[in-house]
Amino acid sequence: MKYSGKIILILSILAFTACKKEPKKEEIRELEQISTDEIIDNLPEVTCYLYVKGKDSIQMMLEQENDSITGTLAYKFYEKDKSHGTLSGKINGDILKADYNFMAEGTTSIREVIFMKKGNSYVPGYGETLEKNGKFIFKENSKINFMDEQALKKVDCD
Repeated sequence: MKYSGKIILILSILAFTACKKEPKKEEIRELEQISTDEIIDNLPEVTCYLYVKGKDSIQMMLEQENDSITGTLAYKFYEKDKSHGTLSGKINGDILKADYNFMAEGTTSIREVIFMKKGNSYVPGYGETLEKNGKFIFKENSKINFMDEQALKKVDCD
């Protein structure tokens, strides 16, 4: 009995080590050939934007990969509800359109947001909204009012 237990243990160890997959030499060479510059070039572009006037502010951090955008957005208006959350959307030409999943006053909501790129700034768009499938969307895209006076200027990300 002692020998059969040892045999089973030895066979189990051999089977386990035989199944362990070692990286192929070609795969190791491929990874070693990737330069730091290539890795940095393939990282998504991250940019930050800020609007401040008096005690009001809007902060936005965007991570762009091709035409897809993700990031964060926070509205802080004096004596009004503050909100902060995540962005997920697309850029089409100079227009950034995204879903803003945010928390305000302890409630989670989703609403469509739109910004127009002007130079090194993003200008927020406002318009009449309606609720559709649990999300607030713009009623008519053609009637969106872009507020130049609230332009978010590009800033260094901290």
